[in-house]
Amino acid sequence: MLKKIFKIISFYDEARWSNMSNYYPINFYKSDLTFDAKLLTHWICYITDRQMAFQRIWEVGGFVFSEMVDRVEQDRTLEILNQDNSTSFIRKEGKDGFIFKGNTSVNDNKILKERGVNSSDCATFASRYYPSDYFSILYTLDILSHYDFSLTKFIVEQFNKHNGTEDYVKRLLFSLYLLTYYEVGQPTKSELNNFKDNIQKAEKRTKKVLSILNESFEEEYGKFKKDAIFRQKRAWCSLRDYFKSPEFSQYFKNALKEEGVNEVQISQLFQLKSFQQFELPGDVWNNNSKFRECVLENTEYDRPNESFNKILRDYFEKNKEELRDCYPEQFDITFDFVPRMCDRNNCDICPIGFVKGKEKSNFKKSCINDHNLYCSVALIDCNYKVDCFENECNLIKNLMTNTV
Repeated sequence: MLKKIFKIISFYDEARWSNMSNYYPINFYKSDLTFDAKLLTHWICYITDRQMAFQRIWEVGGFVFSEMVDRVEQDRTLEILNQDNSTSFIRKEGKDGFIFKGNTSVNDNKILKERGVNSSDCATFASRYYPSDYFSILYTLDILSHYDFSLTKFIVEQFNKHNGTEDYVKRLLFSLYLLTYYEVGQPTKSELNNFKDNIQKAEKRTKKVLSILNESFEEEYGKFKKDAIFRQKRAWCSLRDYFKSPEFSQYFKNALKEEGVNEVQISQLFQLKSFQQFELPGDVWNNNSKFRECVLENTEYDRPNESFNKILRDYFEKNKEELRDCYPEQFDITFDFVPRMCDRNNCDICPIGFVKGKEKSNFKKSCINDHNLYCSVALIDCNYKVDCFENECNLIKNLMTNTV
């Protein structure tokens, strides 16, 4: 039964990434940023993606951080994060606080004006955990200073080192973890006051990270992949978007081309084998007790204390030949599915309940099977807009033959 559920989830995932309207774009402060700048802005936005509305991160944070990244590309200096610099992107706020602030007026940016920001004002963004977010950004840029402040150059070097291994994507993820999240700790806001000390901390950390990347990678990666690799939600989300987002995958491909990666190498990178290495970014949605219990009912995985993403990886590795185009990361659609279905007790129209033979299933009533309309199942269950393919739909063709 879990194989069928994997295929149902794969249907939703395909719908999710088939249309740019199904996810939130970044509100870049200008349209003509380099491809690398767009990727780095996206990476930094995810650094701050913790316990706050994602719309604010992409709309406001994206505006501020894209200007910051653009400035880094031009000025090649970390002074943009010196709180004593009048044009810094981190500013003191109130008596003891700090805030990220741009240097460019909002002007006619429609999204920020709809948020009530005056055209003549600069955008400000307060991340929930800004002390650690600040240090993650500072540490990231300090390492990237060794790569011409280019995230793409960093990625290409790591890919070239590990291309040919069975787990090259996971090795790339570990490298990106070292870039941004390794040994950040829980700094206090008072630690932001001394830029000179913070630069010294960054340089010391950079030296250690470069040593791991170049000298002790295998040993440290061996430790990381046993458990920590399943806890890197933000890193996995960012890397996943570079492969699967219709918008960012194109930026990623173009950025790789600009760094000399050829079409054959890019094609090899974007094969199914790469996607199957992604781990599910663990969060409250895919660990939701109602969803989890339904999916794992009558299976060998009655392990309430084990993370759902570990369970999916274990099952996938044991059944990958039968699962074919499916893979664990696709369960990230729970971000959209669980609030609309599980939390609202819509079990009677859920395709998972339908294939499990639940009594009183009304799933058939939610599938209109009309190519002139959007797929009603994807729209109701996840708010994904994708055209209906009638009987050519994978959900019907592979799972519901002669039942809808």
